Amino acid sequence: MALTSDSDLLPIEWAQDVIKEMSKSSAVLGLSRRRTMTTRQQRLPATAVLADAYWVGSGDNDFTDLKQQTNAEWNGVNLIVEELACLVGIPHAYEQDNSFPVWEEVRPQIVEAMGKRLDAAALFGVGKPSTWPAAILPSIVAAGQTVERGTEDDLAADIAESARVLKQQGFRTTGWAAEPGFHWELVGLRSLDGAPIYQPNLSGPINQGLYGLPLVEVENGAWLTTTDASVIHGDWSKSIVGIRQDITFTRHDSGVIGDSSGNIVFNAMQQDATIWRAVFRVAWARANPATRTGDQPGESGDNSPSSESSPAKFPWAAVVPAGS
Repeated sequence: MALTSDSDLLPIEWAQDVIKEMSKSSAVLGLSRRRTMTTRQQRLPATAVLADAYWVGSGDNDFTDLKQQTNAEWNGVNLIVEELACLVGIPHAYEQDNSFPVWEEVRPQIVEAMGKRLDAAALFGVGKPSTWPAAILPSIVAAGQTVERGTEDDLAADIAESARVLKQQGFRTTGWAAEPGFHWELVGLRSLDGAPIYQPNLSGPINQGLYGLPLVEVENGAWLTTTDASVIHGDWSKSIVGIRQDITFTRHDSGVIGDSSGNIVFNAMQQDATIWRAVFRVAWARANPATRTGDQPGESGDNSPSSESSPAKFPWAAVVPAGS
């Protein structure tokens, strides 16, 4: 199938290919829950106050004792779709060459570019739509759930301490998002007698993992710098990516591409080229529900899902460089 018209919905099987490959390019999409959306906005429940139970009476067979009231409250988490666009310029000479597979060449660039933007927005807040909640790392810092490297005897112990802190707040770790090269840093760890501490499969395929949980290095360019965090971990079931299946793919023979300052960096007509524009509709949100352990609402800040500035606790934590 060829893309020849000036405005097409991407065939569903091709759209599914893009989404499937994005889950490999994007740490957030790969680790989070996914939800197919048919509307621009959906509201999901998140527990704000947990129900409690009480003993009835004092055990003296007094049948006049009353059962106490218990409350369970929910605050909604809004999942709002925003458009993510990608522009790719292709010279006419390549398009006119029947042996040049336009879609096969363009698709990897679209996947990488969109994966980068999604990770940058959800993890760090870079370019984040205003309709989305505060990003993961800034919220981790606001909740005080960071462990500096060097706090414990080695990096592995720092990671374990960070996971312990998170568990004390009532959240589990289901996966790790890490800076590029983190896997090989783990491979280089040695005990006092020089034995490798982290031993992946040396003969088979490289399946990155840590403590039996998936480890994803953010290699798409979204990871800010090594001064921000080494690894971010948490309960990724609390991160939700909403996806619209309808990806539009349009062709423009006379358009221009500008940078963030408005400067023209590519002119299709002047450069005898075609601009292909892909638009992917995606939403992201994260829940911050109440738990049975750790800080509770009213103890050290507002722990409701709507609290953005200083959450009492948060479903993620991070290991950060010393002095951060």
